[in-house]
Amino acid sequence: MKAIKTTIIALACALLMGSHRAAAAEEMQFGVLPVLQALPIFVAAEQGFFEQAGLELEVVPFQSAAEKDIALKAGAIDGYFGDLFTPLVVEGNGLDIAIVATNYRTGADTRMFAVLASKQCGITDVAGLKGHDVGISTASVIDYVTQQLLGKGGGPADVELLDMKNIGLRMQMLMSGELDAATLPEPLVTAAEKGGAVVLADDTGMLVSQTVLVFRQDYLDGNAGAVKGFLAAVDEANKWISEHPAEARELMIKHTRLPEPLQQVFPVPVFPAKMDVPSSTTIAEVVAWLKAEGIVKKDLTYTGLVNGDYLP
Repeated sequence: MKAIKTTIIALACALLMGSHRAAAAEEMQFGVLPVLQALPIFVAAEQGFFEQAGLELEVVPFQSAAEKDIALKAGAIDGYFGDLFTPLVVEGNGLDIAIVATNYRTGADTRMFAVLASKQCGITDVAGLKGHDVGISTASVIDYVTQQLLGKGGGPADVELLDMKNIGLRMQMLMSGELDAATLPEPLVTAAEKGGAVVLADDTGMLVSQTVLVFRQDYLDGNAGAVKGFLAAVDEANKWISEHPAEARELMIKHTRLPEPLQQVFPVPVFPAKMDVPSSTTIAEVVAWLKAEGIVKKDLTYTGLVNGDYLP
């Protein structure tokens, strides 16, 4: 009888240990930039939403998209947050990835990028840029947006687009008048405008101005549950931000590059109540531009780039 009792206890312990192992948190390394649109990632981490979803998630910070792309290719991270263009370039260069969600896009009254003129140059509209230089980051979403905004605004063809990858330097030269015009992201657009720069055109409502959540395909293949849990946690963070704007602002100040004069006045971004994925039309538009510019030569398809099966 004693032996049977001991056996039952041992079996119970084994079952409990097995259950504990089955419930063990799944590990994930996710790369982010210190930008406004990444706020839900920071919120989900600080509020414990990833942990509640069964994830042991490490938020890996980067200072540039180039560093983030290198880390993804090297397998140092499993996924990342970024604009719509960089993952397509990564896929085009041979690393199999999938866009699993759009977590932010511009709306009818929100902007992500703008072309600005320095207060010293006297330019007040896009047409006035004729014969002037515009500082951008070439082969990027800023390059595309700039070309679209100059074209839509009736801008001249003889505008020189200068490659200036360092956003801080681009901003500094614009404000000092060393650069007549530049394309900048928010919140630098608002900061520059408050400093006297003139907004000539912005990307309000442009569907390509969106940020997406991306994973390596080899990680997705073996961790579908983890990715679903990740997206559920981000959805929860989006809801939390809308319901707790004051606390969300504190985390925005803590984790993103928000100039000190704007910290108490810049609007907390509005994130979707339910995430979706980029449309086939938008992806086709971006792929066409990347191929026309010679940035990507490989044929890219919507089904090979986007997978909405992991959405909550």
